[in-house]
Amino acid sequence: MRRHLTYANVVASLALFLALGGAAFAATQLPRNSVGTGQLKAEAVTAGKIAKKTRNQLQGARGATGPQGPTGKAGPKGATGAKGATGAKGDTGVKGAPGADGTGPAFEVFTTSGTTPGQTLSQTLVAGSYVVTANVMVTNTSGEAEDQPVACTLNAGGVSGGEMATTIGKGDVQSVPVSITHSFETPGLVTLTCNSPVPMTVDYANIISTQVKTQTRAGG
Repeated sequence: MRRHLTYANVVASLALFLALGGAAFAATQLPRNSVGTGQLKAEAVTAGKIAKKTRNQLQGARGATGPQGPTGKAGPKGATGAKGATGAKGDTGVKGAPGADGTGPAFEVFTTSGTTPGQTLSQTLVAGSYVVTANVMVTNTSGEAEDQPVACTLNAGGVSGGEMATTIGKGDVQSVPVSITHSFETPGLVTLTCNSPVPMTVDYANIISTQVKTQTRAGG
């Protein structure tokens, strides 16, 4: 082995030892401030390798607020909320004034036969104010070819009131309604009379007298 140990072999072995030992030393014992930008590969430093404080210092000043964007589409309608509690009962309103007196009793007389001209019906009423209505069904049985006039009148207490007139053709039937208002200080009589230039048949007639508080009320 001594015959192969030469100066060149010793120097080469020593150089290899120093090279390997120096690389290991350099990998584990780097001095402070010994690594610069030249020793770093491009994009070797990521955001996670930078301290949070340093990242905050690298941020620039906040820019101005941009313009408002367009209004977005309306969202779907939300679910109906729960029904609220019933409110407290309100105060009872003020009681109204008593109403005016209504109408009193009604009295009716009627007939199913009669002729014109002449008195058809009559009715005696006690003292008071009344609305008096009458209706007469008249048939032209005169045999005259032309239409014939007929008029029916109500008389209360000797005073003629409402009158209704019409014309009736040969064999035709007409309804003749009449009404008046009257006040009796004492019991009085209401009469219904129908007149025509030729005799006609009264098929039906009635008088209905409804008592009211005042004649003014009856007229209204």
